[in-house]
Amino acid sequence: MNLALIGSAAAMFAVTHIDDIVVLALFFGHAGGSRSAAARVVIGQYLSFIGILAVSVVGAVGVDLLPEEFVPYLGLLPLALGLRAA
Repeated sequence: MNLALIGSAAAMFAVTHIDDIVVLALFFGHAGGSRSAAARVVIGQYLSFIGILAVSVVGAVGVDLLPEEFVPYLGLLPLALGLRAA
């Protein structure tokens, strides 16, 4: 694997998770020093990250099973969901 690719992926991960750091800081501030509340914040963060990672892996494997001509249309699904919710 290319070192530049790994660096780029790490930078993109950091940039896209800046808001997550702010939200975690707010959750920890709301916990008010309670160890059990802070532990729930940490456990929730790990569980949500594992869930997102699992969905991403399943999606990546699933997209390989689709024919190439259907892949560009996958972006229509979130668009349709957003329009339906609006």
